Amino acid sequence: KYAEVYTICNYNIRYYNGTSDSNNKGDKAWPTRKAKVFEMITDYSMDVCGLEEVTATMANDIVNTLTDYTYIGYGRDNGKLQGEGAGGEQTGLIFKTAHFELLDQGRFFLSNTPDKVSKLSGANFNRMVAWVKLKDKEFGGEFFFFSTHFDNDYDAKHVNVRSQQADIAIAKVPEIAGDLPYFFVGDFNCETSEVAYEKLSTAFDDAYLKMGADALGGYVCNEKQLANSKIAPKCACEGNTYTGLYSSSDNWPKRIDLVLFDDTKATVSYYNADNDNMGLDMYPSDHLPVITKMSIIE
Repeated sequence: KYAEVYTICNYNIRYYNGTSDSNNKGDKAWPTRKAKVFEMITDYSMDVCGLEEVTATMANDIVNTLTDYTYIGYGRDNGKLQGEGAGGEQTGLIFKTAHFELLDQGRFFLSNTPDKVSKLSGANFNRMVAWVKLKDKEFGGEFFFFSTHFDNDYDAKHVNVRSQQADIAIAKVPEIAGDLPYFFVGDFNCETSEVAYEKLSTAFDDAYLKMGADALGGYVCNEKQLANSKIAPKCACEGNTYTGLYSSSDNWPKRIDLVLFDDTKATVSYYNADNDNMGLDMYPSDHLPVITKMSIIE
């Protein structure tokens, strides 16, 4: 009752708030790079993909350009859907409209009051998980897909915030999914040495680890990064999904974009954090897309 393989992905496409922001000019500007983001999505024929850092302008471009997909995004400022007054940066996802029927959807905040617009004490922003329940139109099988964006910053306070957010997600995701297969993807902003990642990788299976030596891709540092004594050691880590190229403060590469699942309900046969810059000096985003091929166990 499921297709043989689903292309399950995640892509933080880097916010755009206008060229008055120095980090959104030139090759970093959304109008310059958006065609490459969309090309990456269509080249891989992604079935379902989590998208983070989507602004209203970007969401409109997604809807108008990726016409084979349904886009669902919730604004973190008010929890409303794109097209229904979504406020602030959106956590969202796309799925192939022709392949899947949308049975249900929702979002919850990574806070102590997940049903209300809210955040944990110490968090920089409201953070949430957006989700859909999908039905394969051809085969009839159903599964859940969850997309998230954990809090940022790397001081002790935010490391602790992400640990708490992991606890909330670990409780809520399986509760919503019930007995059905699910995929939980996103920019978790936690390095693999953090407690948050330890919790997540204990509760869920990490597609990158499951693929082991067969995992492909990962960001390769440029000469400037390799020459920086503080950044260079991070370049030796395999599978980095964040490039550090757009920021002067958060400028070291790391593996923070994850595709998580339950390996009693699905198996992974392909993993690629695609490091193609698509001809741009700064890459289509400061994150690489994570592409997996998943088969649901029947």
